[in-house]
Amino acid sequence: MIFFCEQARGFCSDITRDEGYFDALVRMFEQALKFANALSTTAGTLVSRLDRVRTISHDFGYGVGDNMDFLLSKYTRS
Repeated sequence: MIFFCEQARGFCSDITRDEGYFDALVRMFEQALKFANALSTTAGTLVSRLDRVRTISHDFGYGVGDNMDFLLSKYTRS
């Protein structure tokens, strides 16, 4: 799922500005966060990869980065 997010981020950045792709990216980002946090030993590494996706996704507009900010704060352990 994280690999999908990384690849979709690149696809959205390079090729498309379609809102449907952005919606799919945010939904998969949320699912990946849920599963990453369930894995106690590798959660930090996986969430770091998702954080890089989130950072770059702020450039897309359409609220993609803001949605990811919210999801990251919702699912990340303090």
